[in-house]
Amino acid sequence: MSDYTLYAAPVSLFSGKARAYLRWRGADFKEVLTTTDVMREIVPKIGWPVIPVMKTKAGVYVQDTADIIAHVEAQRQGPSVHPQDPLLNFVSALLHVYGDEWLVLPAMHYRWNHNEDWTYGEFGRMAAPDDGAKAQYEIGKKRGQMFKGFVPMLGITDATRGCIERSYEAFLDEFSAHLARHDFLLGGRPCLADFAFYGPLYAHLYRDPASGDIMKARAPKVTAWVERLRDGCSGEGKLTLEAVPTLLPLLTRHFTEHLPILLATDSLLGGWAQNQDSGAELPRAFGMTPFMIGDCEGQIIARPFSLFRLQDAMDIYAAMDSANKARADSLLKSSGGEALIDFKGAARLGRENYKLVLKGT
Repeated sequence: MSDYTLYAAPVSLFSGKARAYLRWRGADFKEVLTTTDVMREIVPKIGWPVIPVMKTKAGVYVQDTADIIAHVEAQRQGPSVHPQDPLLNFVSALLHVYGDEWLVLPAMHYRWNHNEDWTYGEFGRMAAPDDGAKAQYEIGKKRGQMFKGFVPMLGITDATRGCIERSYEAFLDEFSAHLARHDFLLGGRPCLADFAFYGPLYAHLYRDPASGDIMKARAPKVTAWVERLRDGCSGEGKLTLEAVPTLLPLLTRHFTEHLPILLATDSLLGGWAQNQDSGAELPRAFGMTPFMIGDCEGQIIARPFSLFRLQDAMDIYAAMDSANKARADSLLKSSGGEALIDFKGAARLGRENYKLVLKGT
């Protein structure tokens, strides 16, 4: 019996993140395709239909990729995905936010505006692998309509799609320039942020055919990085501060495009938390908030889970001694993230019973 069972699917963004980590770690796991029947097992345990979910040999269910990684890291032998150097660990955590919470925009845009019919087939093959192609397509279309409905809530509209594409193309160029000097984000082996980047870049932007063609033509170094992680690359290289300078364009893009939304969401969280007790379950969103990407304006969903990801990074920052904090401050100032220097967060967030809850203000 394997140590872990991963309920997942090739088409799933966060399944890709968890799978690549488990392969890199050399974990003893088996992957189970999340068919309709398998989802009936997951929902009573977790409370809603979601993947990936990992089950341990002892029958413990772990949901959320960060929790899956943390659970396995606690049992690990060998190099960690969390750098020992505080500044590198902070950079990894900041880029973890970027990968999980911001690269979803190009991922969802290209999937639903360039790969829609193919995606319906993939959803159908996942749900009903024994059915014929026509039946799979119809099943996939019914399931896929829910995910397609998220697209405008993510700020992906006719008014913004051109800027999302230009931003993604610039991201590919910036990441390619970094990968010309380093195999991974922080040097010679993956860190947590690599797996966060891999989720959208593999499952949607490499694997989906139209977007995959774009990546392979424009960014062969990014393509090679995806394939290294997909194939369970070695974990023996070193993480190094020498990798940080070529990450500054990516951090600047993150802070320019995403940080204003995080700050606006934090303000909305503060207003909501004033009338809540500790332990209150957070809503999935606080409505919509204005945002800019390039010179395009739109409205985007204000998701408190993004703040939960940011909280991890800011906890690393808060724990730094004065010398390391000075290094972090210099990095933030040089990349447009200086608003984080005094950022405290309107409320403390946690997870209980697989749900985001208020822990205090």
